[in-house]
Amino acid sequence: MLYPLMPQTQMKGAAEFKCKKMNSQVAVSTCLDWFVDHNALKRKDSPCFGCQQGQGNRETFARS
Repeated sequence: MLYPLMPQTQMKGAAEFKCKKMNSQVAVSTCLDWFVDHNALKRKDSPCFGCQQGQGNRETFARS
């Protein structure tokens, strides 16, 4: 189950990619929001918790 995002952490962006865990198109900004929120809050029931794609997106974003 995905939880609502914390409004202070929501990012903007339109680039999309195929999320393997959700099996759907997801905006990179949404992926980053979900990945950071769900890992910081240790929501282990979320598909975003510990996601390798999310980690890769976060590292790429941090380098840009």
